[in-house]
Amino acid sequence: MEYPQINIKLLSEEDRELVKQAKQRAEELRLTFKEFVLDCIRNALFEESPDSADSATAAEIEALKAQIATLEEKVNIPSATKTEVHTLQERLNQLRVGISNEIKKDREQLASLTLAISRLESQIEQLIPSLNLQVDGEGNADTDSDWLFGEDSGSLGGEDVEGF
Repeated sequence: MEYPQINIKLLSEEDRELVKQAKQRAEELRLTFKEFVLDCIRNALFEESPDSADSATAAEIEALKAQIATLEEKVNIPSATKTEVHTLQERLNQLRVGISNEIKKDREQLASLTLAISRLESQIEQLIPSLNLQVDGEGNADTDSDWLFGEDSGSLGGEDVEGF
């Protein structure tokens, strides 16, 4: 299948300036240059004077214009310039690096906390024999509070608390 092409030589400076302005306008509208040129052609074709046709044809032309406008709104796919895409890609990469760094920090903190918990467990295991306790919670002490506060659980002297 052969697709039609438009090749136009721009001989005058005025024509080149016109194309430059058209490209800028297309960029402002977030359209490709091709989309912009085709829209201009459509608009020029539809701007024919309805006076030259009868009123039924004029009404039909207006209805078609409305349908085309509706379809263009539905089909209009947002586009971005290369600069915008590049900026978004850079931002995305920055966010990825930031997230990776945060994950690394979280893992380091988790490892540090795991080590601290392990040390605490070790210290608790060392304290259990000195408190004369067993793992199942049964102790050799006479009362529940004697092992913590000493023989006289009613008095809380400074030496009792410090000894613990």
